[in-house]
Amino acid sequence: MPELTFHGLDIGRVDPNDDLVERIVETTDEEYPLSDGDVIVITTKVVSFAEGRLIEADDVDVTERDQRVADITGIDPREVAVIYEESDVLGAIPIAEIGEDLLLEHAVDPDVAQEALDDVPSMLVTERNGRLCTNAGIDWSNSPEGKMTLLPEDPDESARRLREEIEARTEADVAVVLSDSEVAGPGSMDLAVGCSGIEAIDANFGRTDLYDQPKMGGVDLVADELTAGSALLFGQADEQVPVVVVRGLEYEDGEGVPNSSGIVRRGLRKSIELTARLKAREWF
Repeated sequence: MPELTFHGLDIGRVDPNDDLVERIVETTDEEYPLSDGDVIVITTKVVSFAEGRLIEADDVDVTERDQRVADITGIDPREVAVIYEESDVLGAIPIAEIGEDLLLEHAVDPDVAQEALDDVPSMLVTERNGRLCTNAGIDWSNSPEGKMTLLPEDPDESARRLREEIEARTEADVAVVLSDSEVAGPGSMDLAVGCSGIEAIDANFGRTDLYDQPKMGGVDLVADELTAGSALLFGQADEQVPVVVVRGLEYEDGEGVPNSSGIVRRGLRKSIELTARLKAREWF
């Protein structure tokens, strides 16, 4: 049986404008030399730091619209302003209202968890670079005080640049996937927002199953599966493991995470239409 391994790397604290590639290469050379076929999964937080994608909150100009949205959602108006600057806002999720009990049930410290919910009671559903995310990927956590961290301007391009620089310094043929955590039900999970050197989707739709029947599944979101597995090592707090090397995966060469927002929008519309027809048949 093939063996798939996930190896987390502590590359030390990454500060704004640090040479991220040098950190990765030095760490792998010392403890886990890279090989052809390795996939390097990197959190967007350290990529954004290395690219200087931080903004001073007090320097943000807040409009009347931003303040109105902040009043409704409870989101800091400065963050609202940056979210609108970085993305298209599609809607909002009242996190505290719909998931407070479950979130507090799983909290290490309920008082600290309640404080976090009070600070961010809602999230905005946004579209950025053709992909859906919450709050345009803007984050205050693990950022210098008073600053917000933005997603890389073009995650696919960032992944391509990182892959080429790592290959040039190590002579290993690798792939790079950028990972960002997103709200998923009452919690969060990591999803791929950029990739290079690997096909993000393994398209096997239409294959037959063990009983030679047409299989509905088979379109595997490979990049997302890699980020989800890597997240078990990343953590969400102070673990300081922002890079994971995945070894043993067979994959196709490719570039970029496909644009999914159009599919999701169309899917939501069609789902609402089908649900309306279903309920109408139940009653009439």
